[in-house]
This record gives sequence, C-alpha cells and structure tokens, in this order.
Amino acid sequence: MSSREYAKAQIDALPDGAVEKVVDFIAYQRYSLGLPDGDDFDSDEEYLASIPGMMESIREGLATPLSECVPLSAVWPDV
Repeated sequence: MSSREYAKAQIDALPDGAVEKVVDFIAYQRYSLGLPDGDDFDSDEEYLASIPGMMESIREGLATPLSECVPLSAVWPDV
C-alpha cells in the first residue's frame, strides 16, 4: 500500500474533528508549496456564484424597492 493510499484509508477511520485538523494541515501544505487550494477564483463574481443560492439572493436584493430596505445606518451605525 502506498503512503497516499494509507493516508486516505486512515482519514476514513478518523472522527470528524480530527479530519478537520487534517484538512487544515493539507491547506497549509498546499499554501507552502504554492499550489492552488481550490478556492482560487478569477473574479468576485465567480466566487459569489460558487456559493449555493448567492446569485438568487443578489437578484432578489436588486429587485427589492429601496423603500423596503433597511437603512444602512441601522445596520452599521458608525457609517
């Protein structure tokens, strides 16, 4: 069994909390090697489109009349 196959088999045997730590370590390894982490997008639009339901939410917000919107000062009083 190769090291890669062994690691995959061991991950399947770990509890979820430990798997999260392994995923963090993998992300660090990819970063330190200069490899893309899968979260690299060419634009903000591409990133937002990758979030389930986000484009529909944005379209719904654009279609909402300003009179129905919460004033910015109510959301961020210091702005």
